[in-house]
Amino acid sequence: MAKSFGTTPSDLFPGPVTFIQLLRDFLVLAKARVVILLVFTAVVGELLAPESLPHWPTALAGLAGIALAGGAGGVLNQLVEPELDQYMRRTQRRPLANGRISRNGAILYAICMLLLSVAVLWFWTNPLTLILTLLGTVGYGVVYTLYLKPSTPWNIVWGGLAGALPPLIGWVAITNSFAPLPILLVALIFVWTPAHFWPLAIYCRRDYANACIPMLPVTHGIDRTRREIVRYAISTWLVSLAPVLYTHDWLYASIAGISGAWFVGMALHLRKLPEGEEMDRYARKMFAFSISYLFVLFTALILGKVAMAYGIL
Repeated sequence: MAKSFGTTPSDLFPGPVTFIQLLRDFLVLAKARVVILLVFTAVVGELLAPESLPHWPTALAGLAGIALAGGAGGVLNQLVEPELDQYMRRTQRRPLANGRISRNGAILYAICMLLLSVAVLWFWTNPLTLILTLLGTVGYGVVYTLYLKPSTPWNIVWGGLAGALPPLIGWVAITNSFAPLPILLVALIFVWTPAHFWPLAIYCRRDYANACIPMLPVTHGIDRTRREIVRYAISTWLVSLAPVLYTHDWLYASIAGISGAWFVGMALHLRKLPEGEEMDRYARKMFAFSISYLFVLFTALILGKVAMAYGIL
């Protein structure tokens, strides 16, 4: 029976791989780098929640559940488009794209992670945390990958909502309730996502065109995409200052103001560059900076809370 389902080791992992290579492939398949960012923003949501430290077992369970569900979503994303990944320079070496892991192996991996996530969240957090986590997983792995990405150039805008949920999920894991502050953090990641991703889409526009994926630089051109990046960078800057209304944290306000101005400045510089290799290099640089920018903002929120708790501010 196992053989008919294709679950012998050679069926699941047809490539001749070592244990280290297999572990690396599992991490790539789960999009570990993306999951790290999701977990980090969820950690901040938990730490900002009132009386979070006494609930540390629940907090750890929430993070484990988010990580496992995020990994499952990453696998679902790659299960849908291994052929498309072969057209992209940055994805063509993924384990599904080049056949090191079979579809059955990837499906089994995703199912195990998703079931484990559901069990952890159900038994050690609360139903609302589980529901939000599943919404994020389905939103990215199914709605974005199957419907939004192949059909609209605004895919990353609406699809980004799934990746914006972890701060709220972290907060809900501790409090079992909603509040304005974590919702503002969801809004922050939501408006940050297009300004973060579209520079990479500019850099990879030829690959997206070859794969027939309607990313904004392919369908509307580079100039329109750069204008949208500026708009979303400014929106990110403004939304990043909104948490101060609830925290009255001026350390965070200072860091958000300065780093946001830098982000907007990069977007404006990208818009002015003539098309060519220099623009492509700068677009990739802005994409990398945008990840650091989000880490800085969320780290500043925690530093500000600690400073206020100890009377430094």
